[in-house]
Amino acid sequence: MVISRLRTVKGVRRAATWGDRPLVWLRHARRGIWFSRVAIAVLAAGCSESKLAQCNRLSQVVNGTVAEVQAVVQANSQPNDQAFSAVADRFEQGKAAISAVEISDAQLNDYKGQLLTLYDQIIAAARKVSTALEQENFDAARAAHQEFLTAANQESPLVDEVNTYCQVSP
Repeated sequence: MVISRLRTVKGVRRAATWGDRPLVWLRHARRGIWFSRVAIAVLAAGCSESKLAQCNRLSQVVNGTVAEVQAVVQANSQPNDQAFSAVADRFEQGKAAISAVEISDAQLNDYKGQLLTLYDQIIAAARKVSTALEQENFDAARAAHQEFLTAANQESPLVDEVNTYCQVSP
Protein backbone atom coordinates (compact mmCIF):
# COMPACT_ATOMS: atom_id res chain seq x y z
CA MET A 1 0.00 0.00 0.00
CA VAL A 2 2.74 2.44 0.75
CA ILE A 3 4.28 1.80 -2.65
CA SER A 4 1.06 2.66 -4.46
CA ARG A 5 0.82 5.93 -2.55
CA LEU A 6 4.34 6.85 -3.59
CA ARG A 7 3.58 6.09 -7.18
CA THR A 8 0.47 8.25 -7.04
CA VAL A 9 2.39 11.13 -5.50
CA LYS A 10 5.20 10.66 -7.99
CA GLY A 11 2.69 10.66 -10.87
CA VAL A 12 1.05 13.84 -9.59
CA ARG A 13 4.38 15.51 -9.24
CA ARG A 14 5.30 14.71 -12.81
CA ALA A 15 1.94 15.91 -14.05
CA ALA A 16 2.45 19.20 -12.21
CA THR A 17 5.88 19.91 -13.67
CA TRP A 18 6.73 21.93 -16.69
CA GLY A 19 9.45 20.06 -18.48
CA ASP A 20 12.17 19.19 -16.01
CA ARG A 21 11.28 21.95 -13.58
CA PRO A 22 9.26 21.08 -10.51
CA LEU A 23 5.97 22.66 -9.38
CA VAL A 24 7.90 24.96 -7.03
CA TRP A 25 9.40 26.80 -10.00
CA LEU A 26 5.93 27.31 -11.47
CA ARG A 27 4.69 28.76 -8.18
CA HIS A 28 7.62 31.22 -8.10
CA ALA A 29 7.01 32.12 -11.72
CA ARG A 30 3.36 32.91 -10.97
CA ARG A 31 4.42 35.06 -8.04
CA GLY A 32 6.88 36.87 -10.31
CA ILE A 33 4.16 37.50 -12.88
CA TRP A 34 1.91 38.91 -10.18
CA PHE A 35 4.65 41.24 -8.94
CA SER A 36 5.35 42.30 -12.53
CA ARG A 37 1.69 43.16 -13.04
CA VAL A 38 1.64 45.22 -9.85
CA ALA A 39 4.83 47.02 -10.88
CA ILE A 40 3.40 47.82 -14.33
CA ALA A 41 0.20 49.14 -12.76
CA VAL A 42 2.17 51.37 -10.38
CA LEU A 43 4.35 52.66 -13.21
CA ALA A 44 1.34 53.31 -15.40
CA ALA A 45 -0.31 55.32 -12.65
CA GLY A 46 2.90 57.28 -12.10
CA CYS A 47 3.31 57.91 -15.81
CA SER A 48 -0.15 59.28 -16.45
CA GLU A 49 -0.31 62.07 -18.94
CA SER A 50 0.85 65.38 -17.56
CA LYS A 51 -1.32 68.44 -17.21
CA LEU A 52 0.94 70.20 -19.71
CA ALA A 53 0.38 67.52 -22.38
CA GLN A 54 -3.38 67.73 -21.87
CA CYS A 55 -3.22 71.53 -22.05
CA ASN A 56 -1.25 71.33 -25.29
CA ARG A 57 -3.81 69.03 -26.91
CA LEU A 58 -6.72 71.26 -25.91
CA SER A 59 -4.81 74.35 -27.00
CA GLN A 60 -4.06 72.87 -30.42
CA VAL A 61 -7.74 72.17 -31.04
CA VAL A 62 -8.86 75.64 -29.90
CA ASN A 63 -6.13 77.36 -31.90
CA GLY A 64 -7.05 75.32 -34.98
CA THR A 65 -10.69 76.37 -34.65
CA VAL A 66 -9.73 80.03 -34.26
CA ALA A 67 -7.48 79.83 -37.33
CA GLU A 68 -10.28 78.30 -39.41
CA VAL A 69 -12.78 80.97 -38.27
CA GLN A 70 -10.28 83.74 -39.04
CA ALA A 71 -9.78 82.29 -42.52
CA VAL A 72 -13.54 82.48 -43.12
CA VAL A 73 -13.68 86.06 -41.83
CA GLN A 74 -10.74 87.15 -44.01
CA ALA A 75 -12.24 85.47 -47.08
CA ASN A 76 -15.49 87.41 -46.61
CA SER A 77 -14.68 91.09 -46.37
CA GLN A 78 -18.38 91.89 -46.21
CA PRO A 79 -20.33 89.90 -43.56
CA ASN A 80 -23.24 88.02 -45.09
CA ASP A 81 -25.50 85.09 -44.30
CA GLN A 82 -23.14 82.57 -45.90
CA ALA A 83 -20.15 83.90 -43.96
CA PHE A 84 -21.96 83.60 -40.62
CA SER A 85 -23.15 80.13 -41.58
CA ALA A 86 -19.57 79.14 -42.40
CA VAL A 87 -18.39 80.56 -39.05
CA ALA A 88 -21.04 78.49 -37.26
CA ASP A 89 -19.90 75.41 -39.20
CA ARG A 90 -16.27 75.96 -38.16
CA PHE A 91 -17.26 76.35 -34.52
CA GLU A 92 -19.33 73.15 -34.75
CA GLN A 93 -16.28 71.32 -36.10
CA GLY A 94 -14.20 72.81 -33.29
CA LYS A 95 -16.77 71.75 -30.73
CA ALA A 96 -16.65 68.18 -32.03
CA ALA A 97 -12.85 68.25 -31.88
CA ILE A 98 -12.83 69.62 -28.32
CA SER A 99 -15.33 66.95 -27.26
CA ALA A 100 -12.99 64.29 -28.60
CA VAL A 101 -10.02 65.49 -26.51
CA GLU A 102 -9.49 63.13 -23.56
CA ILE A 103 -8.70 65.04 -20.36
CA SER A 104 -8.18 63.57 -16.91
CA ASP A 105 -7.29 66.81 -15.09
CA ALA A 106 -10.44 67.99 -13.26
CA GLN A 107 -9.87 71.73 -13.63
CA LEU A 108 -8.91 71.42 -17.28
CA ASN A 109 -11.97 69.26 -17.87
CA ASP A 110 -14.07 72.06 -16.35
CA TYR A 111 -12.48 74.53 -18.78
CA LYS A 112 -13.26 72.12 -21.60
CA GLY A 113 -16.92 72.14 -20.54
CA GLN A 114 -16.94 75.94 -20.44
CA LEU A 115 -15.46 76.07 -23.95
CA LEU A 116 -18.12 73.68 -25.24
CA THR A 117 -20.89 75.82 -23.70
CA LEU A 118 -19.36 78.97 -25.15
CA TYR A 119 -19.08 77.37 -28.59
CA ASP A 120 -22.78 76.41 -28.37
CA GLN A 121 -23.64 80.06 -27.70
CA ILE A 122 -21.47 81.29 -30.56
CA ILE A 123 -22.92 78.70 -32.96
CA ALA A 124 -26.51 79.61 -32.05
CA ALA A 125 -25.85 83.34 -32.40
CA ALA A 126 -24.05 82.92 -35.74
CA ARG A 127 -26.95 80.84 -37.06
CA LYS A 128 -29.40 83.54 -35.92
CA VAL A 129 -27.41 86.22 -37.73
CA SER A 130 -27.22 84.09 -40.85
CA THR A 131 -30.95 83.39 -40.85
CA ALA A 132 -31.86 87.03 -40.19
CA LEU A 133 -29.58 88.25 -43.00
CA GLU A 134 -30.95 85.64 -45.38
CA GLN A 135 -34.49 86.83 -44.61
CA GLU A 136 -33.35 90.47 -44.85
CA ASN A 137 -34.62 91.12 -41.33
CA PHE A 138 -31.98 93.68 -40.40
CA ASP A 139 -33.33 94.49 -36.93
CA ALA A 140 -33.15 90.81 -35.99
CA ALA A 141 -29.73 90.60 -37.66
CA ARG A 142 -28.42 93.50 -35.53
CA ALA A 143 -29.77 91.93 -32.33
CA ALA A 144 -28.34 88.52 -33.24
CA HIS A 145 -25.03 90.11 -34.20
CA GLN A 146 -24.85 91.76 -30.78
CA GLU A 147 -25.54 88.36 -29.20
CA PHE A 148 -22.80 86.87 -31.38
CA LEU A 149 -20.28 89.55 -30.33
CA THR A 150 -21.15 89.11 -26.65
CA ALA A 151 -20.55 85.36 -26.88
CA ALA A 152 -17.41 85.72 -29.00
CA ASN A 153 -15.95 88.28 -26.58
CA GLN A 154 -16.18 85.73 -23.76
CA GLU A 155 -13.72 83.47 -25.52
CA SER A 156 -10.62 85.58 -24.91
CA PRO A 157 -10.96 85.79 -21.08
CA LEU A 158 -11.68 82.06 -20.93
CA VAL A 159 -8.65 81.25 -23.06
CA ASP A 160 -6.56 83.52 -20.81
CA GLU A 161 -7.78 81.56 -17.77
CA VAL A 162 -6.86 78.28 -19.42
CA ASN A 163 -3.42 79.64 -20.37
CA THR A 164 -2.81 80.84 -16.81
CA TYR A 165 -3.81 77.44 -15.42
CA CYS A 166 -1.62 75.62 -17.92
CA GLN A 167 1.55 77.63 -17.28
CA VAL A 168 4.45 75.51 -16.16
CA SER A 169 5.61 76.36 -12.66
CA PRO A 170 9.37 77.04 -12.41
